[in-house]
Amino acid sequence: MKLFFLTFFLFAFGTAVAASFDGVTEPIAQAKIGFTVPGKIDRIWVKEGAFVHKGDTLMNLVKTEEEIRVHMTKIIADDYSGIASSKAKMDTYLKDYYAIKKLYETSNSVSEEELWEKQMNFDISRADWNAAKVNKIKDSLEHRMARAQLQKQYLIAPFDGEIVSISKNTSESVEALEPIIEIADVRTCRMTAYIIVNKASSLKIGQQVNLQLNSGKAKSKKGKIEFISPVVDKASLLRTVKVIFDNSDKSVEPGVTGKIQIK
Repeated sequence: MKLFFLTFFLFAFGTAVAASFDGVTEPIAQAKIGFTVPGKIDRIWVKEGAFVHKGDTLMNLVKTEEEIRVHMTKIIADDYSGIASSKAKMDTYLKDYYAIKKLYETSNSVSEEELWEKQMNFDISRADWNAAKVNKIKDSLEHRMARAQLQKQYLIAPFDGEIVSISKNTSESVEALEPIIEIADVRTCRMTAYIIVNKASSLKIGQQVNLQLNSGKAKSKKGKIEFISPVVDKASLLRTVKVIFDNSDKSVEPGVTGKIQIK
């Protein structure tokens, strides 16, 4: 009889009982993206359901004016004739100045006014040369700005993932910052749950936990804790815990509910 009560006591009080807490899943990378400028859609490069890589072009606006501006500014930026001309003029005035200066110092055939005039011509030509170099820098910057404006006409994938939805068609107009394409990478997912304080206090970031996911048939997966809220909700005394889990087999549809199991 004593052995029976001892066994019961150990089972009831000495064995850790697992607890489970409800959570909801989401892709670790998901975004609704759009253009930063208004315009009209010229071409859609992808379809819903397609897998894309970071940097891939998803869509572009009509960009005729921007392409012309890039071409024009490149012609101007590549034209160094103004710098070459002002440099040649400066070199000529410098030679004249040295020649007159030498005559002024060795003979009386050149007046001080003539020397001053040659020096003034050289100083002006040097200023023109410096101004030409500054203008060339401005031309290069304007070309870079034109190229940057052209890049805004393209919608680029921010990360690897699948196209979830496309809300616009070719030839439709779009506003700046209007969400047009939704993209998600479901290969790695996150479950967010709210856990009572006495259970959450024993958890650590990086700790592995078991997950039960309600995706069609219940599926079991292992996950790793990536975040534990440093504060506790005053009303519910719950703590936010986020768990990352591998979904490369795509067996779980992000958005489904599940449970985090904690001993």
